[in-house]
Amino acid sequence: MAAPAWLSRLRPTPVVDDTTRAWIRDVHDWALSQQDDLRPLDQAKLVMPIREHFPAEVQDPHGAAVATFESIRQHAGLGSVPMQLVPAGTGARFPIQPSEAQPLVLEYDLRLWTNRQALVAQLARDLAAWWVFTRPQPAPAQQGNEAHVAELVAVWMGFGIFMANTAFIARVGGCGKCAGPAIDRSASLGRPEIAYALACFCRDQGVAPREARYFLDAPLKGLFRQVRRLV
Repeated sequence: MAAPAWLSRLRPTPVVDDTTRAWIRDVHDWALSQQDDLRPLDQAKLVMPIREHFPAEVQDPHGAAVATFESIRQHAGLGSVPMQLVPAGTGARFPIQPSEAQPLVLEYDLRLWTNRQALVAQLARDLAAWWVFTRPQPAPAQQGNEAHVAELVAVWMGFGIFMANTAFIARVGGCGKCAGPAIDRSASLGRPEIAYALACFCRDQGVAPREARYFLDAPLKGLFRQVRRLV
């Protein structure tokens, strides 16, 4: 016998709706089907904001950004791809097959070096965007959602902690009260969607959820518990 209509209204709405969860899973399946000779996504490890994962200590802003970028390349399995990091305004280039003569060139905002997690998230997302751009087949519903797909791929490359913690405007050079100058890493997906993708990553890669939850910002810890029930 069907449940009465009033009972369904009492049930809490999932933090990530069924349609969105299905799309995230479809994009994941697509990404696995588009792998090439580079490190497979199903071998990705959870990248954490710890010294072992980002060992370089550089004082000047550009040197720190380049050192961070080098660690990101290695964690993403793209260390063999010729690429270069330049300050914003220099000019990005997305060749399908980068070479030493024509490397992949990514830009970054110099102010982000003071917010390492935002810098990692931006660069991981941009690397993932290049990866998506070079696939022979588009992702499900990719048109108009390229940035959303790139953020999901960045999670599956191992950068879910950084993507979740920075899924909002990262204020640099000021605080919320003083309305100082702000910079946005151009987050497209919300925290619930990123947290759900991260929970799926932990399940698929055999990562204990507590390892990811430990590094999540306080407001995300409860959200992560909620989305884990949907995986």
